[in-house]
Formats: sequence, C-alpha cells, structure tokens
Amino acid sequence: MLTKRHILSAAFAAMLSFTAISAHAHVLSEPVVLEAQRSITPAEAKSIARRQVPGGEVVDISRRGDTYRVRVIAKSGKVVDVLIDANTGRVKK
Repeated sequence: MLTKRHILSAAFAAMLSFTAISAHAHVLSEPVVLEAQRSITPAEAKSIARRQVPGGEVVDISRRGDTYRVRVIAKSGKVVDVLIDANTGRVKK
C-alpha cells in the first residue's frame, strides 16, 4: 500500500532526476572551446634578451617553470641575466 509519504518521495526523486538530466543536457549542448596556452620559444626569448642588451652575446638560456633565464654578456663585459615570462614574452624586473 502506497502512502502519501511514498508518493511524495517518488515525485521529489523524479523531479530531482529530471533537473539533473536537464542540467547535464544544457552543458553538453554548449560548444566546447579549448584554447592552448602558447608559450614563446627559446629563440624568441633570445631575441627579446638581445633587444634588452643591445650588442650583447647570448651565452646561456634555461627555462624553469614559466620563466626563461637568458644570460647575456654585454659589450662592457658585464654578465646580465634577462628574465622573460615564457607565456607572455614580457621581461620580468
């Protein structure tokens, strides 16, 4: 024998199920757009460092995480480390 409580529980469960299915259907109907994060190449990092130290000679480049470290010897003989954001290409101060 079904009681009023059983009927209400079944109706509530059905309503929750329908809501969950509707929510998933909405998410699945949206187009998925994935954008790859572009990072600059070591050659681009060298070029950026050369602009920062005109006439300098790049002697080393390394990348740790999101930062390139480009070691440049300036015309004066001073060693300069240029830190460059690998995602944006901006020189870090």
